[in-house]
Amino acid sequence: MSSTTLTIFSAFFGLLPLLVLVFIFVFVISIFRRVERLKIEKESAQLQQQQIQEINKRLTTIENILKQVD
Repeated sequence: MSSTTLTIFSAFFGLLPLLVLVFIFVFVISIFRRVERLKIEKESAQLQQQQIQEINKRLTTIENILKQVD
């Protein structure tokens, strides 16, 4: 092999650990973002559930009032 080919291989294998670390870093960051997004969606779902329960309570109260009026 020529020295140019050896230089290219050595440069590639020298950069390989750095490329792997960058890939792992990007992967971990994407997982953290996904977890954060899921946490926000869960909080939103809980808030919606509370709002639905409150609306149900109000409707029940209104129904009871209307039954008393009849």
